[in-house]
Amino acid sequence: MSAHTERERLEQVLLGQARLVEQVRGWLEEEQKRDDILRAVVRSSRKQVPVELRMTDPDRIFGLGTIQDLCIKHRLRFLEAGLYKGEVPGHALLAIRDLERRAEGPVTSYLIMAPSASFRLCDSEVDPLLFVPIGNDRYYLVDRWGNDLSPWRALRYWPVRAPLNLAVTVLLAALVLTSAAPASWLAGADGTVSLFQRGLLLFWTTMVISGFTLFGWFAFFGQFSRDAWNSRFFN
Repeated sequence: MSAHTERERLEQVLLGQARLVEQVRGWLEEEQKRDDILRAVVRSSRKQVPVELRMTDPDRIFGLGTIQDLCIKHRLRFLEAGLYKGEVPGHALLAIRDLERRAEGPVTSYLIMAPSASFRLCDSEVDPLLFVPIGNDRYYLVDRWGNDLSPWRALRYWPVRAPLNLAVTVLLAALVLTSAAPASWLAGADGTVSLFQRGLLLFWTTMVISGFTLFGWFAFFGQFSRDAWNSRFFN
């Protein structure tokens, strides 16, 4: 076989590889465009339009009451995805594609459960979990990312779930401080501490902590989780 023939064969092989590279590049560009479109759809979602799904996973369907309880427990918001300002990861886009294949029509409504810092909230003075509504106050979980449902977060925000939780927290803090107070601070002339003295100190400590708590609460526009879970506002 002549050198000319071998050169032609090699050129054909290289040309075939070049065409393959171009095809792969074109495919990747199309996939990127599709991902950009999906992200745009998620970020433009501002209203709830129920979706009809085929072959749904029952373990991924949640009622509004369950979602509300979870938001209150972990101090999260449940709002339209159009208000979300975080990144939508690649695995979430794959989950959305799978969802679209099982949907009876176009999916244009998404909601996200995430901390308030993840949303573009409106100031009335000036993890995330991706859902789609399926009707009757039920929502289908599309995908989840982050670690916003940790037990530590639930414990951390327990005091601000409701007014009773905050009151119990103040009382417990007062009890701890009263118990930790040295007896020498309260002892009378006979060197003993009466139950009345401890009770008086507990009352005084409770009033002081309550005062600081109320000041901080109103100064920083505090909002209980039971009221904030689906609010678009900071306060």
